[in-house]
Amino acid sequence: MEYFLQGFDIQILSIVEEGDLLVTNDKDKWTEDDRKKIYLNCKAKSKLCCALRKKEFKRVSSCKSAMEMWEKLRITYEGTDKVKETRIDILVTHYERFQMQSGETIT
Repeated sequence: MEYFLQGFDIQILSIVEEGDLLVTNDKDKWTEDDRKKIYLNCKAKSKLCCALRKKEFKRVSSCKSAMEMWEKLRITYEGTDKVKETRIDILVTHYERFQMQSGETIT
């Protein structure tokens, strides 16, 4: 997904990972630079949405920023750090308890 986002604009991935580019001016006082920031923020959300299936889109469609979308997807598919640690512990335990059953051969 990172390569997909970078392929459109190098700043898109930065917006997704770090958050929207900030615009402090009122809408009627936007400069050309402000408009570009808004455009890139919208583009980041759009590219994420276009890359998702319907089920994932429904999950993130209420998010206000690309970063919020990305974080929700990350937690959904990878889990929180605590969940990751638990998964690793379970896998290590299974590995450590792995042994041949009686009647099994190596070949």
